[in-house]
Amino acid sequence: MINIQRRILIKKSLSATTIAMVSSSGLLLPQRVLAHWPTEAFNAETVEDVLLALLGKANISSSQKLNFSVGKPAKRIVNGGSVSVEINSELKDIERFAILVDNNPFPLVMSMDFSSDVLLPLKTRIKLVKGKSKVIAVVRAGGQLYITRRDVRVDTGGDI
Repeated sequence: MINIQRRILIKKSLSATTIAMVSSSGLLLPQRVLAHWPTEAFNAETVEDVLLALLGKANISSSQKLNFSVGKPAKRIVNGGSVSVEINSELKDIERFAILVDNNPFPLVMSMDFSSDVLLPLKTRIKLVKGKSKVIAVVRAGGQLYITRRDVRVDTGGDI
């Protein structure tokens, strides 16, 4: 009986020592684990404020090289709680991508920084409030902003 208790004590002390060494070495620091969170952009209440806080000032251009679809069917969405979005682009050197919804309480739905290793198409799901909305896809590539909009109508909104 004493040998079993001794083994348990040794195992627990070795585990505690290992965790203490790893955390003191800096391998478990949160800044290395957590993603960057653009607070100003996510708290902005207008599309213009989001674009300025997230992407800065740049020349805006419309391009046929940026395509995205919202929901199935495209213009009428029954449930806004989970709406599929697919983004595809022929643009080179994409730096950042964002999805905005003008009718949501906070327009910025999603933002991603891209590296050269990321390949499109990108598929995700978003929430939309009830009513008519514009879903806006914004890409920053080569120092320019490319914006595309889709008008959608949501019958039952997702709780936001």
